[in-house]
Amino acid sequence: MGLTITYTAPGRCGIVGNPSDIYGGKVLSCSVPTRARCRLSLGGQELLPEDLRLWNAATSRFPLAEPATVEWSTDIPRSSGLSGSTALLAATLGCVLEARGEAPGLSSVEERSAFAELVRDIERNEAAVMCGYQDAYMIVHGGMQLMDFAGKHPVNPGPHATLKQIEAPIPFLLVTTGVERLSGSVHGPMSQRWLDGDREVVDAIDTIKTLAEPAAAALAKGDLATVADAMTTNHRLVAGLGGSGESIDLLIDRCLRHGARAAKLAGAGMGGTVIALTEEPEVLESRLREDGYTRFIRLQTVAGVQKVA
Repeated sequence: MGLTITYTAPGRCGIVGNPSDIYGGKVLSCSVPTRARCRLSLGGQELLPEDLRLWNAATSRFPLAEPATVEWSTDIPRSSGLSGSTALLAATLGCVLEARGEAPGLSSVEERSAFAELVRDIERNEAAVMCGYQDAYMIVHGGMQLMDFAGKHPVNPGPHATLKQIEAPIPFLLVTTGVERLSGSVHGPMSQRWLDGDREVVDAIDTIKTLAEPAAAALAKGDLATVADAMTTNHRLVAGLGGSGESIDLLIDRCLRHGARAAKLAGAGMGGTVIALTEEPEVLESRLREDGYTRFIRLQTVAGVQKVA
């Protein structure tokens, strides 16, 4: 075999503001310390993953001239609302571009934003996934970011987002329900209602757009009561539009009963993962384990997409 290339990318979780990124809003989001990996080797016998959707999406836009062996791995829980498929696509696309001699620029915010836009464009238009913008941006940039998606739209991508890195303690615990779902099953119907001018959706999204910026400022100051109020309002509005579900509602109720200040969906909805605001993550995790939950992630900032030497 010839050239071997490896890229990795983290998952992400929405803290406040999701899913307003699709509608020109602001989102406070954080990278997740779980990663997807793609290892690509050129030459020799072609060996591809069993599920070809993401691979075909990347290579239909950027074909390879040589056969490739592709090895994927991930510790992001599957279909859990943490953007595992976007992370895997970003890692794969990094490998494919480098194999073509067109390695993605990752040395500046502007270069990373351009790569994030490319990842989202390929996921939306080649893989036919109804996805937001915060996923690709957080996975490519990493860290904890307040992102402004002004000018973006469910159909038209608009200008690049602007980002502000947030430096603050991260008093959160992620808990997965074990229920798998696809983001498009939530984003698709909601986006269509918004495009149709449904006042319930339009008004809810307009309110969600306003939550992330004051929540980010409050988090930086240690004002967790304001962060909790924003999270609670965010989830109430998303749930009112049909974006929650029985497993999520039950887990949120248990988080609150066990002492969390607030809890909400970390992603698109209808299953997946809850983000709980708590200053005692060890205590909350212990109590939720007694309720039968088994998958927890202590939230911390990690690097965005990167090449592995």
